Amino acid sequence: MIKPTKLEEQELKDLIDFQEKSETLIGRLGQLQFRKLQIEKEEDYLKQQYEQIVASEIEISSKLKTKYGDINIDIKTGDITYPKI
Repeated sequence: MIKPTKLEEQELKDLIDFQEKSETLIGRLGQLQFRKLQIEKEEDYLKQQYEQIVASEIEISSKLKTKYGDINIDIKTGDITYPKI
């Protein structure tokens, strides 16, 4: 029996097709992973910004409470109203 020394044309096409699909899939997975990392980094940044805003809100609220006591503020006009006791 003679052993083949070369793949049949269809076998080679199938193998090449498989390899191309595999490389494409791996590339797309890599791009997806990279985008996920970017999103995670942006999420971390936005969480930090949120923490800074919360801290700023607490500071402003504390200053106003120290100066005016318990009040309600119309944010559009700056008008102060005092809660009824």
